[in-house]
Amino acid sequence: MTAGMLSLELLLMIGAGIFARKSHIVGPHFNEELASLITKLALPCLIVDSMRGTASLSELQNCGILLVLALVTLGIELLLGQGTYLLAGRTSSGRIFRFGMTYTNFTFMGIPVVEALFGSQGVFYFVVFLVPIRIVYYSTAKLMLSPPGITHGKQTFLQHLRGWLSPPVVAVLVGLVLYLTGWHLPTVLDDVVHSVGSICSPLGMLLCGISLGEYPFRQLLRRKYLLLPLVRDLALPGLLLLLTRLLPVENQLSNLMVIYAALPISSMMAAFTLQYDPAPEAHFESAGVVLLSTLLSALTIPLWAWVMGL
Repeated sequence: MTAGMLSLELLLMIGAGIFARKSHIVGPHFNEELASLITKLALPCLIVDSMRGTASLSELQNCGILLVLALVTLGIELLLGQGTYLLAGRTSSGRIFRFGMTYTNFTFMGIPVVEALFGSQGVFYFVVFLVPIRIVYYSTAKLMLSPPGITHGKQTFLQHLRGWLSPPVVAVLVGLVLYLTGWHLPTVLDDVVHSVGSICSPLGMLLCGISLGEYPFRQLLRRKYLLLPLVRDLALPGLLLLLTRLLPVENQLSNLMVIYAALPISSMMAAFTLQYDPAPEAHFESAGVVLLSTLLSALTIPLWAWVMGL
């Protein structure tokens, strides 16, 4: 898919979701239910479906490299985000910048983009790359966005475990078992898994638009909210692109790392901020940067795809 076609597809899918919400085709709670359907059913099916095939030594080696690249990416983003948080004086804006620098919309936007650019093998590699990121993501959201001194109750080990072993992570484990053993699902079940998984990408893009449709655009389009989206969508992918070209790894693997960095800020940041930070301005700012980052990414993701020659 060319960069221009990808840009047009992203804009149209996001626009369709925005239209569905603004015109009340779907209700105010539909995005939460759709997100649950995608993450707990459609995405696990897509992951298992993408991991069909016979294991090869080169692919296993690539999976190991991807896990290392994921940790490197997390380390760089956490370091930059924490530095910005300290420079901002440990304010709510600093916490939002730290979280936005670290985590992208790797599910609802990432999976459709990777599938369009890299195909089924790219999805397989991408879900392996995301395993450590998902584990850290679910473990740190509350810590990163809560003001100092505010506690929301301690989580038990079982609660932490439930977050770490989310349906997509469990699907990766199931897919790896099938991949390494060469076992196959019964034909009927395999067809169902493939069909359900195929709805993940279009629904994910529609969900991005539906979520944006919740926001009052005119009130959120503020100049000060644009800094983080510009850094997230333009500067950080460029930094990682320069870094990956110095690494002795295949371009496909390093390109996945750059595409992850080029994705917009996690759409869940606005919901997490609402849950963990009592300041109304923080709620408004997080919604604004998510909105601007997502809209900007419809242009910058194809730009990075073109730069990398995808």
